[in-house]
Amino acid sequence: MSLSQILLISVLFVVMLNSRQVLGQTTINCQRPPQLVDPALCCKDGGRDQVAEQCAQKILGAPNGQKTAGPPSLETAAVRFIDQMFEIMKLKSSLCSIQCLAECILTSAQYIQEPQKLRLDTIRSDLSAKFSNDSAYVEAMTMAFSKCEPQSQRRLATVLQQQQIQQPQQQQPRCSPFSAIVLGCTYMEYFKNCPEHRWTQSPECALAKSYVTQCGLGA
Repeated sequence: MSLSQILLISVLFVVMLNSRQVLGQTTINCQRPPQLVDPALCCKDGGRDQVAEQCAQKILGAPNGQKTAGPPSLETAAVRFIDQMFEIMKLKSSLCSIQCLAECILTSAQYIQEPQKLRLDTIRSDLSAKFSNDSAYVEAMTMAFSKCEPQSQRRLATVLQQQQIQQPQQQQPRCSPFSAIVLGCTYMEYFKNCPEHRWTQSPECALAKSYVTQCGLGA
């Protein structure tokens, strides 16, 4: 399981928080984004990740390809791409699962120190150890996490304030949205600044990058 598959689900979580967006257009319109390609096909990610694998099995279940009544496996979600993944969001438990999946990843990797504080030194060290032959990737991901931390803190505060106004009696979620917001922001920021040797030149990828950049996704 690749990290980008995890991050893609987190991106969709952020999109759900700003649900004005509609798929299916072919021009850059921030209210009506174009049909995006799978981001990993445009900007190569770090490959399969053991922590993400373990958290996906723990939170989403479905080991060894078995189906569950909850959201499908991340492999299946990646193949379906963004349009079909919106169907996952319609399940009652999906938002909670996404939040808990992201929180599990950041906590298990020791990337998060406090409820809303990242351990940026640990993130850099971990990525440097895993990708010792690709300093450009390490730098791009580390900078993405760094830029997204304050942005995610502000976005979380806004989300919680809106929830309090709209549903003041709602039960507190099992997991904070912070980790999902961080991962979604981080991948979009990395996507915008994808290292040249990891980028695929194509009209579809160029359109996707233009949308992400012009419409302020990421930090």
